[in-house]
Amino acid sequence: MYFNDFPEIKYDPTGSGNYNTIQDIMTRIKVRNYIKNNTSIFAKYGVPDGHTPEIVAYDLYGDTQYHWILLLFNQIINVYYDWPLSRKNFQKYVLNKYSNPDAVHHYEVAQSSGGDWVKIKVESDVAGATAVTNLEYEAALQDVKREIRILQPRFLGRFKAEFSTLLEQAKE
Repeated sequence: MYFNDFPEIKYDPTGSGNYNTIQDIMTRIKVRNYIKNNTSIFAKYGVPDGHTPEIVAYDLYGDTQYHWILLLFNQIINVYYDWPLSRKNFQKYVLNKYSNPDAVHHYEVAQSSGGDWVKIKVESDVAGATAVTNLEYEAALQDVKREIRILQPRFLGRFKAEFSTLLEQAKE
């Protein structure tokens, strides 16, 4: 798993002088920007409804244990909030968050120069302003979360080797 090869440290949780050896989960390995931005190594991937990181990892890499790679490259820290919800959980989430999911969340207009797909939040009295409901707003956020970047499977072995090398250097 992800933390297995991390450096070990001595830790005294109670201050009693009795130290335990634990994995140093504060060790950080940063993916180099030139790797993260290399489009030949990555592909865009739309997370199917209800798929967890483990399911996607199994579908892509043949093993659920590589789910951490998906989380790392997409900077997902909290899978409960940063990963897309299933339709069922999304409906529950919206109903729990808003007393009226169909109420207006905000208004927006299409950008006037460049691409009209870019929307700008505005006041309700701006000419051409369109109402966006709470449900539509939350659905748009989920759509963004659904589009992730994946390490192409053919690079998995090289990435694991590089990651292990960096962890070994962190131990020194």
